[in-house]
This record gives sequence, C-alpha cells and structure tokens, in this order.
Amino acid sequence: MELSFSKSEFCSFRDLIAERAGIYFDRGKQESLKDNLLQRMADCGLTNFADYLHLLSSPAGSKEFDRLLDLITIPETHFFRDRAQFSALERFVIPETVKKKSYPGASLRIWSAGCSTGEEPYTIAMIVAAAMVDRPTQILATDVSNHALKVAREGVYAGRSVRDMPQEFLNRFFTKKGDQYVLDESIKQMVEFRYFNLVSDPFPLKEMSGWDVIFCRNVTIYFQAEATRKVIHNLYQSLRHGGYLFAGYSESLRYISDEFNIVQMDGAFFYEKGAPQKRVGKKARKIMGQRAGAAHPASRHEGKAGTDVDSHKIEQIHATAKNLLEMGQPEQASEILSPYVREATAPESVMLLQAEIALNQGDSDKAVQLCERIVQAEPLSIAGYYLLGIIYRAREDEARAIEEFRKVLYLEPEYALARFNLGELYSRLRQYEKARLEYVHVVRLLKKKPESLDERFAGGFSPALLIDTCVSKIKALEAGPLGTATGCKEREKGPDESFS
Repeated sequence: MELSFSKSEFCSFRDLIAERAGIYFDRGKQESLKDNLLQRMADCGLTNFADYLHLLSSPAGSKEFDRLLDLITIPETHFFRDRAQFSALERFVIPETVKKKSYPGASLRIWSAGCSTGEEPYTIAMIVAAAMVDRPTQILATDVSNHALKVAREGVYAGRSVRDMPQEFLNRFFTKKGDQYVLDESIKQMVEFRYFNLVSDPFPLKEMSGWDVIFCRNVTIYFQAEATRKVIHNLYQSLRHGGYLFAGYSESLRYISDEFNIVQMDGAFFYEKGAPQKRVGKKARKIMGQRAGAAHPASRHEGKAGTDVDSHKIEQIHATAKNLLEMGQPEQASEILSPYVREATAPESVMLLQAEIALNQGDSDKAVQLCERIVQAEPLSIAGYYLLGIIYRAREDEARAIEEFRKVLYLEPEYALARFNLGELYSRLRQYEKARLEYVHVVRLLKKKPESLDERFAGGFSPALLIDTCVSKIKALEAGPLGTATGCKEREKGPDESFS
C-alpha cells in the first residue's frame, strides 16, 4: 500500500528544509520531495513521515539532514558554464584586481559559493594558472552537499562535464583515463573545499570577508525572496570595496538589492561593490544611476482578458503591487494580485506581474501556468510568449525557449530583445553563425530605430548598451570562444554589419 503524503506533512518538511538550507519546494514539487523522503526513510528503516520528521528535527538528525540534502540538491553543472562570465574574469576582473592590489604581499582571493561538484572553482583555478597571476591566490569553494564536495575533491569527471572546455585547457590540465577525465593535481591543490551553509551559517566572519571576487551562481534560484536578500547582503558585506559578484543568468538582483553597480563586459553582466561611478577599463561598462535590478516587464498588448474589471482599478492594483515588489516585498505584492489572477478574465498585466513574482521566487511552474493562460486568452500576446521564452531559458530548456522567442518574431519580426535572446541561446548551443546573425539583426534594428526597444522588458538597459553588448559578442564569436579559433570565421561586413 502506497504511503500517503498529506499537505500538512509536505509543508512541515518544506519549511524545515527552507529554514535550514534555504531550499524551497513549491507545491508542484510535492511528489519529487516525497520520493526523496521515501528513499532516505528506507535507508533509515523508518516507515512513516512523522518519525522521519522527528529524526530530522532532533539534535541527532544533523547527519541525516545532510544526507537528505545530498539527495535533493541536483548538481547539474560543467566546466566553463556561461563562458562570457569566465571571459570577463580572465580579461578584466583578474587584471584589474591585481592592478589595484599592487602592494607587497597582496593576495588574490576568490570564493565559489555553492560550488557543487567543483567544476566552477576548478575553472577559476585553471584561468588563474593560465594567466600566470603573480600574486598568492586563495580559491575557496563551499557547498551544503557533502557528497558534492567529496566528488569535487576527487577531481575526476565524465565527458559531459568537459563538453564546453576549450581544447587547450583540456589538453593542459586533464588526463583521459578510459571515458573519464582526471584533473591535474596542481589545479586541485589551488582550491580549498569546505562545507558552508549560506542560509544558516553566520557570515561574514573575519575569514569570510575581504574577498576580491565571489561566484554565487544558480544557488539562490532555490531560495525564497527573504533568504535571497539575506544571502546577497551577506555576500556584499563579504566583498572588499571594489570587489565583484558573479550571479547566474536567471538570478538578476532585480528587487533584491540596490547595493551593487552593474558592470557589462563583452556580453557578460556582473556586479561591483561600491566602486566610483565611472567607466571601468577599456572594455567594461558600468550601468549607473539605477538599482541592480530594473524595470518590471509589462505587456505591449494588454489583450482581451479583463474586460469585465474596471481598468482604472486594475491600473491602481498593478501600480501598488509593482511598488511593493520594488521595495523588496514580493509576498505582499503577490497577495494583492491574487484575487484578480483567480478571475477567469484576469487582465494580462496582472498575470504578467504575478508570473514575474513567481519566477523570482523560484516557482517557474506557476510562472509558466500564468503565461499559458495569457497566450490562451490572447494568442497574439507578444508579452506572454516573450516571458515564456525567458522562463524556459532560465530552466536551460533551450529548444522550448527558442520556440517561444520564434513565436514573438512571428508576431513582430523586428522585436530586438527576442533576437538578442535567440543569439544567446544559439551561442550556448554552439550554433555560432546563427548566433552572430541574430546579434547583427539587433544592432541593425536598434541603430535604425532605437526607440523600438521595449524598455519594459529591457531590464533598464538602453539601446546603446544593448548595441555595445551585441557588437562585443559578434567580435568574440568571430575570434572564437575565449580567444580560440572555434567560432565564426572572419568575413567582409556588409552595410548592416558595420559595428565600429
């Protein structure tokens, strides 16, 4: 007989895990959590959820909680994931940091927070080694999964982990044994692995402060907004003045923190702590005078839904909820919107804002459901399809994301943001010529009609900045990823491809 898993039992486990580790399970993940709990209960010889919850809650249950975390945290990662960020680290952040710390004995300190099975900190170590940095270097890598840390310390990886590795790095730092790749001992010794819980462990401590660079990517997507705010603020405190934070693609600091300046370099976006408001370096560009997040994406087409609700009242509700969101109160914003979202003819603007809140809180299933309602009610909704594309891109479901962005372009072929996202996706899939052409389209469109950029979806970035970003990406593709010759071949540029 199958063991039932009640709503109250689910909530008890969900809240315990969120409190201790920050990882939040929405209702759509109830069955997957149940499966994980049953697996651990069987190993512990327990037959009901109440006994297992009692074990986890007891002082003797800390080791068992760690084993459960090993099971529910899925470390999907690989070397050189999001290459543009590593290119920015290599070409700008490390040289700039070394230049600033020119005094004798100054060290380079980098923290990979949420390092999973080690691909990220080892990528950092290889870049530092290849750059021959003339400074003592400390690379700390932390995670809440002891199993992931064990794998990381071993430094042995399958082919999937090295799929985006530049060939020169693969040849220099790995030895192939059968179908596995063994990392060179010199790189392993550069990284210290340590257990650390970003949510429950207090920091910054003395040893956890003064970092030059912190990578915390694809970690806070599992957190609720309040936990994310706490972690981001602590990371801010842990950085030295002028230090840099790298977050994941889907982890914009929108509505989370206004403490950072955004920096753009060669198509990569990252954050800087308290630096002077000026252009940094030759190729890096700061976006000043705005929060580290940006404007809320609203719909260009309001759609047919919501015709039986007073439009003025809806505008007021939307504005109130948006203000709450910008003040860092997503739960209150969602609560205000909920009664209107439940209406069969809910206005598109309300559902879009609720979908964005859900996405920022890590509930992408709810965000998808809301967007599907939008496009079902209004099949010509550019906003609905565009946000679906953003959600699937955040999920790393490239095929589905491309499909949604293509729907946008079917409705509006000169929608620059959809083309930019397609460029990002094709680049990720190593379809470099397709990516290059999409970036070329963006440059052409925005040079011709800069006012056509839908700023409500642009995250506060100007047409000029998006043009600069695309030009950088085109040049990088023509040179090849991370300076290799694997990208697009150089070609003569036509009138629409004049970038300088």
